[in-house]
Amino acid sequence: MKRFLKLTKQFFLILLLACVVAIIYIRCTRLTDEIMYEMGNATYSKYTTNLNHEEFFYEVEDVTLHAVLFKPDSIAPIGTIIHFSGGGMHIPTSEQSYGPFLEKGFQIFNYERRGLGQSTGVADHSKELLEDAFYVFDQVMQIPHIKNTPIILWGQSMGGPYATSVAAVNQDKINGLILEGTFSSFPDIGKEFAHVLHLEQMSWIVPIVMNNDFPTAEVIKDITKPTVIIHSTKDDTVPFELGEKIYKASNKENTKFWTVDSKHIGALYKYESLYLSRFEQLIND
Repeated sequence: MKRFLKLTKQFFLILLLACVVAIIYIRCTRLTDEIMYEMGNATYSKYTTNLNHEEFFYEVEDVTLHAVLFKPDSIAPIGTIIHFSGGGMHIPTSEQSYGPFLEKGFQIFNYERRGLGQSTGVADHSKELLEDAFYVFDQVMQIPHIKNTPIILWGQSMGGPYATSVAAVNQDKINGLILEGTFSSFPDIGKEFAHVLHLEQMSWIVPIVMNNDFPTAEVIKDITKPTVIIHSTKDDTVPFELGEKIYKASNKENTKFWTVDSKHIGALYKYESLYLSRFEQLIND
């Protein structure tokens, strides 16, 4: 009996050690990063648009990041929106929602993350993607006809964590932040998409194996600039509770929570006038 208990104890110790090693391996090799940022075939060979625009290509080591600045046709811009779009949304997809902003006089800048659209490289490392976001923002702020206008960061869905992180360390350069349909952290959203990691029955383990390089609910605490968090109660991609969690962690003196009834990041199409007014308010505060 003693021998059996001893062997049983050894077995569970070995099993525990194997689990710890597996978790360390997954975190160090960032296997979950590669899965979370999978872009599929969201690329195209040449960019064309009928909108007034200026195109940019930024070199980051051996990676090229493609970006476009969309401009109003006949008036000087009243402000600049730097758009951090959702996962898998390249510029041709994102620009479909830009018309109302351009008509109001906003200019909109957007760049494509690694492996998306005309940007090269592979989106498989959170910290590299975050560094790209900071780099592109710094480059954008060197353009006179952008930096001399009011700046609003606009993050939608997966773009929200990027916008929040960039806003937190560049508050002296921006007028405000607008988030829509985004989530409190990657581990939090990872639990909702546990099936992607083939962990449907073990969603509790996702926060353990995932790196948390975008802790939006933590970073939002540092932001004192006017902020609007938009989330739909019917969002079937990013649960409403995750947007609510960001708001609860934010500074209430400068943050508003706008609850809508729309599809995921679809508030613009249902509440266009109100949506645009949120941006106008930020440049006028």
